[in-house]
Amino acid sequence: MKHDTHIYLAVKAVEFIRQSVDNLQYPSGRRVSGRTKSKERAVAKELQRIMKFYLNVTREASWAPDDVLKDNDPNHIFKLFTDNEFPDHGLTEKPRYIKDEITYYKFGGALPFRVDHVAQLIMNMAKLREYNDRFQLRQIIYQFMLLSHYIADAHVPMHCDLRDDPPKKKQTDPSRRSGTDKPEGKYLKESAHGKLEGIWEKAAVPVAIKEKIIERSWGKQDPKPTNYSDAVTFTLDDCDKNGIIKTTIIPKYGLMNFMIDLCIKTKQRSLELFPLDDPKNLQSDLLEETTREIFADCIGNLISIWRYIWLGWRD
Repeated sequence: MKHDTHIYLAVKAVEFIRQSVDNLQYPSGRRVSGRTKSKERAVAKELQRIMKFYLNVTREASWAPDDVLKDNDPNHIFKLFTDNEFPDHGLTEKPRYIKDEITYYKFGGALPFRVDHVAQLIMNMAKLREYNDRFQLRQIIYQFMLLSHYIADAHVPMHCDLRDDPPKKKQTDPSRRSGTDKPEGKYLKESAHGKLEGIWEKAAVPVAIKEKIIERSWGKQDPKPTNYSDAVTFTLDDCDKNGIIKTTIIPKYGLMNFMIDLCIKTKQRSLELFPLDDPKNLQSDLLEETTREIFADCIGNLISIWRYIWLGWRD
């Protein structure tokens, strides 16, 4: 995701925290109800109120991993591949994850581990604050927003797909994009990553300007909607029962598995947008619907993980 898209997604997630309880589900898919729902609503209301109060940290914090920490490799990626893509890869020693009877090998990256690590740091900060006010609430919410960057990146197809950029002989970095030890096979165009994120940025910016989430500060922030702006526009109704924005109760100590499953889902979407037989050509007919699904999932997952942290530090 690009700069303003990160801000837009984080702010929309804050906007929907309370309403999202209407579509809050257990891992089984069963929706919360009754007294549990009332308790969840109270928690959501508390978290939303505090996050709205410190919303001014969003612009800096949601982009800090890129321009302050600069930890793109390995913490923003989780490069996966399957035997179908590279039948003769010979990389059987790589970590593997099995989902729906398909083996996904991890070539490089640490995104799920980074999310789990930052989440634990936030919970520790909150626990310490209970004892001696060592941390300000503003510092804690800053970390929530910083974490949103990594979570959003986990929804970008190229961040979870080894086929992102073909290998180059002069490139020595093995884990990010163009490593020399990548297996032979069909790869995406070098421009695919930036092009897709550019489409999303151009779609999100006019919506964010219209909703006063961002102010236009330079000429490249075009306020005119694009063909995909409707796909990234969401209202409270999208959080209603059976709405497109769903939130999940992540089990205690279950964040790592949640993130790995998310990265696998993102990899699967990449294989749909850039199919095995022709990965150099984006399937444009799928892009609008897939974009809406990705943005909705991102907003819902941001809320889900924030909820996991907000309740987890009290255990």
